Amino acid sequence: MKKALKKAFEQEKPDVLINLIGILVEEPSKGITFENIHYLIPKNLYTVAKEYGIKHIIHMSALGVSEETPSMYHHTKLLAEKFLMSLGIDYTIVRPSLIIGPEQRLFKDLDFFGKYFHIMAHPGILPYYFAPVDVRDVAFVFVKAIDDPNLKNKIIELCGKKPVSFDKLLKDSFKLLGRHAFVLRLPKPLMYVSGALVEKILEPPPFSKDQILMMYKNNVCQGQDPWPLIGKEPIPYEESLKWAIENYKSHLKHGLKS
Repeated sequence: MKKALKKAFEQEKPDVLINLIGILVEEPSKGITFENIHYLIPKNLYTVAKEYGIKHIIHMSALGVSEETPSMYHHTKLLAEKFLMSLGIDYTIVRPSLIIGPEQRLFKDLDFFGKYFHIMAHPGILPYYFAPVDVRDVAFVFVKAIDDPNLKNKIIELCGKKPVSFDKLLKDSFKLLGRHAFVLRLPKPLMYVSGALVEKILEPPPFSKDQILMMYKNNVCQGQDPWPLIGKEPIPYEESLKWAIENYKSHLKHGLKS
């Protein structure tokens, strides 16, 4: 892998490296695991980048990364962050909450369940909150981080201004999709066991036990508001969701891959 990476750097001659690689579920038979994708690939990539002379790496992480996380998704994201920060070169680490955009997999899943089953399981009895952030705002931050010295050597927790419960997100999404489904609340331990069983039958699974573990706490920002430093206000949740789902449906109508 390192040889191929060196060849790519020599051909492209980049000044800045942006890493957006990530997965939500594993496909072990193909070598697609959290450890490989979130940690080992970035480790090799960043090692070669430093050898090549890259001075700044912008890394996509995830909100919820911490030493206390029970999920492998977050744990491997944290390992990559630590390795990047140990290299001694400039970095920008972006930790977004749920990203709202036309290619958000959640919309495809809701569209499917709302069309064919009219029922969907909700993990957890108590409300679970996200702080959805528009994909256009996330892209803005990555582009701005390339040249803005104020965003170097920082971990940026990226959230929309409005915390939204998973219930509300489902309800609003179903409405904009023109679908109807009954949301069945199930205890997280039951959903965890279900995810473990589904993983043994389907690859990739529609959901996994690790996704349930990711919900160990609300996915909302706790630290300092980064938007004044970024230099813009985030797109409001309602506007973002409407734009994303309208474009998702437009992609389907015109036969584009979503």
